[in-house]
Amino acid sequence: MKIKMDFDGLDKLSERLRELDGNVEETAKKALEESAEHIGEKIQKCMSRSKMPAGGKYWTGDTQSAIKKNAKAEKEGTMISIGVGFDFHSGKTRMAGMKSIFLMYGTPRMKPVAGLKAAIYGAKTAKEIAEIQKKYFDKEIKKMGG
Repeated sequence: MKIKMDFDGLDKLSERLRELDGNVEETAKKALEESAEHIGEKIQKCMSRSKMPAGGKYWTGDTQSAIKKNAKAEKEGTMISIGVGFDFHSGKTRMAGMKSIFLMYGTPRMKPVAGLKAAIYGAKTAKEIAEIQKKYFDKEIKKMGG
């Protein structure tokens, strides 16, 4: 999944930062990277052996190692976004990334891991991310003397 800048007042804060000769693109990238780290921490809390199906009987830690860490924001046209969640494309963790889907949504024989889906897609997480991004812009404006 990818997240982007999305909070009330983004246009006003971006304009204010431009007026102060601040770099809006770099600020957005850093705010997104901080947001992605927050989501990674929330996922990490859900990924303990005790919370896994069958009480962790089949736990190997592979899926936990597939949690995206140190992701970098990317600019695509005029949009800046960052990948969060699980890595589906790296060698050893390729299957681990797929397993995350089963853990998130469950199967006919297995309940989903409590809180995992909400850690990425939940309304509370979206609200927290918006707050992180807004605070980061506010901090940069204050740093520029605004």
